Amino acid sequence: MWWLGSGAARDGQESSRADAAQIQTAAKAFRAQHAEGCPTLSSLQEEEFLNHNARPDDAWGNRFRISCEGSEITVSSAGPDGKSHNADDIRASR
Repeated sequence: MWWLGSGAARDGQESSRADAAQIQTAAKAFRAQHAEGCPTLSSLQEEEFLNHNARPDDAWGNRFRISCEGSEITVSSAGPDGKSHNADDIRASR
């Protein structure tokens, strides 16, 4: 039965990475029109950069976070274990 769990975890990671990448694309578009500040998920949806149906959290229910440092935008979540800043985190950065 372990293979069923590992396949589900892999599917969750893949779908969560795709969701994070979608949020990152929206955040880049937001930053192209707003010179200052880092967007939130709410602001991306309110200003229609991100579809209202987009998932605000990963496959395990952890909310995505957006951080901006200079021109780099990172979207991340805590991943399967629910703890931030370790190897299983979901991350999209550029």
